[in-house]
Amino acid sequence: GSFAKKFWELCPKGVRRDVQDVGGEYRSVVGLPGGIHSSLMPELRAAATAKVVEGKGNDADTLGTDAVLVYDTTQFPAHVAEKYHQFHDDMLDQYGSAYHALRHFADTTQCPGDQSSWPFFIS
Repeated sequence: GSFAKKFWELCPKGVRRDVQDVGGEYRSVVGLPGGIHSSLMPELRAAATAKVVEGKGNDADTLGTDAVLVYDTTQFPAHVAEKYHQFHDDMLDQYGSAYHALRHFADTTQCPGDQSSWPFFIS
């Protein structure tokens, strides 16, 4: 249950903190093995402050829908895109060196900027 409580604490009613960013790439999601049929779904639903909806892939932004998409991680595994845009502090929070160090576990992608500009964002 602690993962679910933390998720809903960080994403109440499915609303992310960075509401200025819009589009499908910013949709609110949870990835679980088995997706909506995961054994973890009762915990997610019990703590839910928004609707949980099955993610189908290429879904639209969830902002303003009071919904969070649940993806099956066996069909939709997580991956890092735009590595240069990950593992740094954001506009609201400072995450610290342990989080920043995670960039070493992410493969460089072919996204523009990954080879040169991403360290610029690390504080």
